[in-house]
Amino acid sequence: MLELKNINAGYGRHQVLFDVSMRMKKGSITIIIGPNGAGKTTLFRTIMGLTNIYSGEIIFNGQTITGMQTNKIVRLGICYVPQRGSFFEKLTVKENLLLGGYLLERDEREARMEEVLTLFPVLARRDYINRKASRLSGGERRMLALAMGLMKKPKLMLLDEPTEGLMPKLTMEVYDKIKKIHEETGVQTVMTAEKAELSLELGDEAFLLVSGQIRDNRDAKEMLKDPRLKEKYFGVYG
Repeated sequence: MLELKNINAGYGRHQVLFDVSMRMKKGSITIIIGPNGAGKTTLFRTIMGLTNIYSGEIIFNGQTITGMQTNKIVRLGICYVPQRGSFFEKLTVKENLLLGGYLLERDEREARMEEVLTLFPVLARRDYINRKASRLSGGERRMLALAMGLMKKPKLMLLDEPTEGLMPKLTMEVYDKIKKIHEETGVQTVMTAEKAELSLELGDEAFLLVSGQIRDNRDAKEMLKDPRLKEKYFGVYG
């Protein structure tokens, strides 16, 4: 379970998050929506110890992680997949996956890779597993980023706009994959959304972040049906 209590954070003297409090239910898919510049990426970076926290507390599974070094946060079981993914274009799919499992003992990595690839059969194909990441399509790159995150055996995955810039068909494929990962592994998922309506259909609970502040929090399907939110915010995402 992840909880933020009255978090004020930003970069140097530039504050981005203002008194943010969130309690994300264990075992859920949590969706964070909001217009561009709302602070969604900064929120994830703050959880991972990559911003300046001026005040407040972050708690993960009963342990305070406020101010903790990023590598220690990762070792606790939090995986952050940024908007553009975090892989090496000059390396093959297999090499990237093995690097994604750097927290594991060397003899565990191959076994974990086989487990992860059952969720990504396309990447497991012989003509893909040895293909350089630079030669993958946009959708395949997102799949690789998700697979690398799973290599760490996370308890919680933070997915920052995982379908940004993808065509509708590829967006649905990625969302289906996220749902399958959640159902088959039980990994708690928190996701920011470029396409608000589609993501709210996927999620269990949702938060609305505007100008660095939480403006709404409720069941995702209930938020999806709110005509005031749809008119004011959903159009931002297309």
